[in-house]
Amino acid sequence: MARYDVRHVLDIKATLGECPLWSEEQQALIWLNARIGTLNRFDPVSGANLAWELPVKHPGAFTLCTGGAGVATTTGFYRFDFATESFDRLGDVPIDPAVYRFNDGKQDRQGRFWIGSMVPGFKPDQAGIGTYYRYEAGTWTPAIEGIRIPNGTAFSPDGTVMYHAETLDRTIFAHDLDTASGTPSNQRVFARLPDSFGMPDGATVDSEGGYWIAVPFGEKGQVIRFTPDGEIDLIIDMPVLAPTMVAFGGKDMATLFVTSGRLEDLMGREHSPLGGDIFAVETGFRGIPETLSRL
Repeated sequence: MARYDVRHVLDIKATLGECPLWSEEQQALIWLNARIGTLNRFDPVSGANLAWELPVKHPGAFTLCTGGAGVATTTGFYRFDFATESFDRLGDVPIDPAVYRFNDGKQDRQGRFWIGSMVPGFKPDQAGIGTYYRYEAGTWTPAIEGIRIPNGTAFSPDGTVMYHAETLDRTIFAHDLDTASGTPSNQRVFARLPDSFGMPDGATVDSEGGYWIAVPFGEKGQVIRFTPDGEIDLIIDMPVLAPTMVAFGGKDMATLFVTSGRLEDLMGREHSPLGGDIFAVETGFRGIPETLSRL
């Protein structure tokens, strides 16, 4: 397979860099430093990164909205305003923080925000008692149940297919998605990672329908593109063991950004020297601008 030039664009050593999304309004990559609880704005032109401390810790994921972002934490849903640099609490979230936490989420092509819950931990026998919730117009609706560790949330270019990955099972699922109601159906296996690979983490979809996913904790960290038919199309070897999520952005949505974490201790391995930093790759593919959520 072809070799790609992976550029090291932000030296920040985040314990857990997560949820990168390109903001057309900000012309910047918005991302979470999840373990310390900050929302970040990275400008790839200047190289500057701004960080705003969340009012509460333990963010799960966020969604972009006009002028800001909606951040779901274990104890509340908050709107951040880029102009005033302030957070406002929008309301409660549908999980008990004594039992669950959020792990992965993204807005669909209609602007509905999806986020998955799980029981904290990373155990092979972990029960599937988490749920994917759909947020729209102030209402949280349980949509997919029986989740162990939700990851890989992404949507096809036309919005009719929703993807999610079960990390421990190393399996990526597809669902038909009713674009009018937001109801998922017909869950099926989209792809399974080969035994020699790591585990599926955060994902995105390009304009041709290819599904890109970060794969940490194999012999090396990788980013993999699957064709719309679920076949491995290309593999990018990363200079860190724990790439966490991918997002297209930049000029013409042509740059693939990759966040990472310093999570090697979870696997009993030494930290990668560049672990927790952000990388960029020119792949020849283009992403799709995110639909802004209606908060």
